[in-house]
Amino acid sequence: MDVAQYSLLIANVFVILLHDSTASRESAFIGYSELKGKGCVLTTSYGQVRIEFLPHLAPETVAAVHDLASASRECQGCKFYRNEAAPTRGSLGPPYGLLQGSLQSLKLAPAAEGKTPAKRGQVCMIPGTKEFFIALVDHDEWGGAHTVWGEVSAADMDTTVMDIVGQRFHAVTHPEYGTVMRMLNTEVPFRIALTGYSGAF
Repeated sequence: MDVAQYSLLIANVFVILLHDSTASRESAFIGYSELKGKGCVLTTSYGQVRIEFLPHLAPETVAAVHDLASASRECQGCKFYRNEAAPTRGSLGPPYGLLQGSLQSLKLAPAAEGKTPAKRGQVCMIPGTKEFFIALVDHDEWGGAHTVWGEVSAADMDTTVMDIVGQRFHAVTHPEYGTVMRMLNTEVPFRIALTGYSGAF
């Protein structure tokens, strides 16, 4: 093989590697492509909370939630337990503008992904835990501290989510940080299942 042939071979290998690296994000996570345009639904006694997956922001977290939704509709330990109304204008809280819950049946607590600030209606994991929240307001002040993995349909934000946020609560002081939290008097369990998402929820 002469120098010209060798150079051509190296160039072809580079093109192949470049193509593979472009596709690597999708190939690295099972079902990445299939998760686009899909989601899950949390069914509570107050109604449904339909969530569109955002795999481009958090592919590993979305894959974990997808596995949970496809394996266990009952979702043992899955519930909403903290209801923080939107803070008054100009305040960062309390209340803190979120509805918090648990996906206790996840196999593992997902690691942090992305650095996207939470916006109203987005669903976020608290890194290193199986706890999540739905943002009731934009939370630019938290930066990318939480993993954004889904977005609740506008209709369900205005109905089911706000119905749960409006339920009675009691104040609890965090033993380590001193934060006063609003905990639901009666926790709201939910079932989880996969669903398609057409943008018309």
